[in-house]
Amino acid sequence: MIARVIVETLKQTEGGGRINISQIADRAKASSERIEQILGMLLQLEDTSGTQLSNSTRFKLAFEAARHGALQQVARALTWQEFEAFTEDCLQSVGFDTQTGVIVKDDSRRWQIDIIAKKNRMILVIDCKHWESPGYESKLNGAAQHQKLAVQALVRQRAARGEVGGDGLLFLPIILTLFEPRSRAVDGVVAVSIEQFADFLEGVSPFSPELPFIPAQSVAKSSMS
Repeated sequence: MIARVIVETLKQTEGGGRINISQIADRAKASSERIEQILGMLLQLEDTSGTQLSNSTRFKLAFEAARHGALQQVARALTWQEFEAFTEDCLQSVGFDTQTGVIVKDDSRRWQIDIIAKKNRMILVIDCKHWESPGYESKLNGAAQHQKLAVQALVRQRAARGEVGGDGLLFLPIILTLFEPRSRAVDGVVAVSIEQFADFLEGVSPFSPELPFIPAQSVAKSSMS
């Protein structure tokens, strides 16, 4: 019941829509009183009718529905634009400067990077994957290889512009998924779910030995040799 109510609420409030209790009750096949009770508990509001939900609140509801077994339904109720916007909010809240939709041109191809986030020496290079299911090991491997190549192209581009100096920049390729991946590290790329992303950001450090940082200088030198 809780999962159905959340999914219908997410569908209804997409794009800034407001909560309509009677419509949600009809689609979730429950009484309006029961819908009010569930949403009041989840949103911690006495009166939820007519409420607009922020990106952060929509994702909190999505995590709750996922815990109740509604993974695919939740994925379909969230847009990829919301996914990226929520990711950027998380990064900025802990002091990262962000860029979105960055285009990198290499000798042979063109790359698009969803989000680049910089804080001191660290540059996180993030690919947001709006996949509907966590059972995607082969896709994750392919995405990891793609992300590593994109990061290398980004470093070479910045080196050519003189933006990679002696400040010891460290690039970290990350694949961000809606739901928990089976492995945290895939071929030198970090894989993390959006639900765990805030905790990950709290602990990320250039001194973390388990994180596969790519030193900018090493990529820049190899491209010149």
